[in-house]
Amino acid sequence: DRTPRPPNAFILYRRAKQPEVTRDHGTISNAKISKILANLWKNENDDVKHYWQKMADKKKMEHMLAHPGYVYRPK
Repeated sequence: DRTPRPPNAFILYRRAKQPEVTRDHGTISNAKISKILANLWKNENDDVKHYWQKMADKKKMEHMLAHPGYVYRPK
């Protein structure tokens, strides 16, 4: 079993915003949802990005406590 990496700021943002995008755009492909969310992220102001970066830092700390000694090892 591999330990998953902690989520970064964009991943957390995407998880939070995906239901809203799906609701607003109906049934569209995941690729299109990703493009919409990437564009939204690109145009967010620094305060919003900073908020999600702080959330990612918090998740990273939780990950460190839950998985001491974890080292990312790509295949």
